[in-house]
Amino acid sequence: MDKERASAFYVHLKEMKDVVLDPARRFAYDRFGPDVFRQCAKCVTVKEYVDNSLLTAVGTYGVLLVFLFGANALGFLKDGAYWRYVAILAVALLDVRTAMRPDHPSFLTKWLNPLVTSWGIRPAYLPFQITIIAKKASISAAQFLGLLIPLYRDNPEKPAKPAEDSDTERHQQIDRLEALIRNSNQDVSRLLDLESTPFKENEQAKSELKEAMKKYMVQNVVHQEREVRNAIGQSMEKRRAGAPHGALGTK
Repeated sequence: MDKERASAFYVHLKEMKDVVLDPARRFAYDRFGPDVFRQCAKCVTVKEYVDNSLLTAVGTYGVLLVFLFGANALGFLKDGAYWRYVAILAVALLDVRTAMRPDHPSFLTKWLNPLVTSWGIRPAYLPFQITIIAKKASISAAQFLGLLIPLYRDNPEKPAKPAEDSDTERHQQIDRLEALIRNSNQDVSRLLDLESTPFKENEQAKSELKEAMKKYMVQNVVHQEREVRNAIGQSMEKRRAGAPHGALGTK
């Protein structure tokens, strides 16, 4: 077991020595990580490593964007969709910038690495490590926003807040109520004439029947209208507002 570990450690040291001594491999390792040597085993020059990385990035981000477009078109993943696209584009730009520029990102060399090394937190970050962290952070942020945004969106099942009542709206409700009552009276009169046909000879019974049926039908028609109920409720509420506690009609 010790021989296997020693052999693996020796191979690792030899690979790292080759990386340090070869400028092209060192360039590739700093920007793309150790996996690039398996992905592009035949690459020798910096251009070959960069071309391979760009092709991989285009394929990865292209497939991801197509997936998101398709999901949004089908009605899925709409919450936080804008921020997902922003995160993907930001990480893609960082990836491309890291691959194509000969220097490391300025925020890494001027701010982050001096901070972590001076405090003894860890060794200095390499560009490919920052890219990995940015990818993971963007995924976490997109998921967080996807859960957070629906909490601040208006619920369609929640009833809308009623608008403030005004004198104009109240007068319009009263006018509609009066028109409804007039139409109801006309309909009731016609129906009563038909219903009271058997009582033509008995005027008193006919009159009592008409009055009872008219009252019943008008009240039922009026009470079934939502606007009428609202107007009655508002009127009763205003009457009760100025009454002392415990008066008749108040709670």
